[in-house]
Amino acid sequence: MTAKARITAIDRFIKGCREDGIYDDLNACCVMAGWDSLAGALTPLKGTAPTNTGFLDADLDRGIGLKGNGSSKYLDSNRGSNADGQNDFHHSLYVSNANSGNFYYMGQDTGGSTGATAVFRSGSALGYRNRSSGFDAIGLSAKGFLGQTRASSSEYSVRSNATSTTQSRASQSPTAVDVAVYAGSVGFATAMSDATLSFYSIGSATDLALLDARVSTLMADLRAIEEVGFDRDAIGYLRAVEEADGAFLETSVKIAVNNLVSGLKADGLWDAIGSSCLLCGPRTLAGALVPLRGDAPTGVGFVSGDYYRDTGLKGDGTSYLDSNRANNADPRNDFHISAYATAGATGATYFLGAQHATSSYKGIGYAIWSRSAGATASSVPSSTGLYAVTRDSDSAIKYIKPPSGVVSTSIASVAAAPYATNDYAFALSDSAGSPIGITDAKLAFYSIGTSLDLAKLDSHISSYVTAIGAAI
Repeated sequence: MTAKARITAIDRFIKGCREDGIYDDLNACCVMAGWDSLAGALTPLKGTAPTNTGFLDADLDRGIGLKGNGSSKYLDSNRGSNADGQNDFHHSLYVSNANSGNFYYMGQDTGGSTGATAVFRSGSALGYRNRSSGFDAIGLSAKGFLGQTRASSSEYSVRSNATSTTQSRASQSPTAVDVAVYAGSVGFATAMSDATLSFYSIGSATDLALLDARVSTLMADLRAIEEVGFDRDAIGYLRAVEEADGAFLETSVKIAVNNLVSGLKADGLWDAIGSSCLLCGPRTLAGALVPLRGDAPTGVGFVSGDYYRDTGLKGDGTSYLDSNRANNADPRNDFHISAYATAGATGATYFLGAQHATSSYKGIGYAIWSRSAGATASSVPSSTGLYAVTRDSDSAIKYIKPPSGVVSTSIASVAAAPYATNDYAFALSDSAGSPIGITDAKLAFYSIGTSLDLAKLDSHISSYVTAIGAAI
């Protein structure tokens, strides 16, 4: 079924390009997403197969394409820069995850040589050389279709962010050197790309808007094929993360998210989670703060360097998250809070909760508090794993705190009335909304909501964190 769906998607792309009158403009072209092997990704849709330097099967993600390494891996398209006319050519590509620095996406360019043609990143902009030693800087596109085309000796068109613009620049005679992909030129050993690309084409002048529409539809179709059978809430979360990240997620990460959401629902835990973030898996800090459920948290002090997508968000003893969920949003005797630590704290600090005077604490970390004045299991939270507490009655609680093993222990504890201040992550909030007990631990997950089965929650979150560590 999956293979048939991929064939259908590519057939639709070819037919659509023919209908638009642009198929004959594609003289060298590879669709690098949708395949189970590198050999499939490098089989040309049209033209000569590219010559591979350095790429391995492990660099291919079926859903989003082939990832460069920024240092040694590139493709020789085996199409000379002068194979298409000086004033009759195009280059295009589809970016699933952009360059992290000033690297080339594709072209024939050895540092601004006469007649050079290339697409590259230059600081916060895209640089286009178009049969010229000079270049034009265009607003940076994080993902999606990029292209340039020339049908005139005096100007050319570029397309990014679904917008076409015209640049005034006279053309120069191109050289016979092959166009490279993931590099500025074949054998040019600097400024190679670490981007993930899923498509490229080289050929005669074409309508970039029409090509963009067809390529973008094809890539959306191929990504959707990998999501057949996914939970609707998982897909909604993934789309929001990809928008925040400005890039598409790897198929293995998407599968881990879907397995988590589906597992939480199967075990009756999903509806008990009122507010939650997956603090590992997304590509960026902005993506990690997209809520799995509930409102997005407000970050205070965290910067991108604090975020490790394979293991989580690292505290520094001063930064914290306001969950934007009120402590009293869940009933007095029906609540839970949880946080998964991948690196423990170095002091008597807290991972999640709220504290008010001496009568109504709710927190996990150094101690377990459950809307009471009495603390349980006080010790520096230096171990990794799930820290959580839940209450479903007025007289007892259950909690998990490493390293004593994955256990739930019932103890007698009478609940006090909750206050309205928000719960904080990486700290407790006090009655004035100030953070106390701010931790330097690294957290990969937190949740706030009504009572639930802690052992089942621990199983699902542990599996997710392990899957992300293996995927990235």
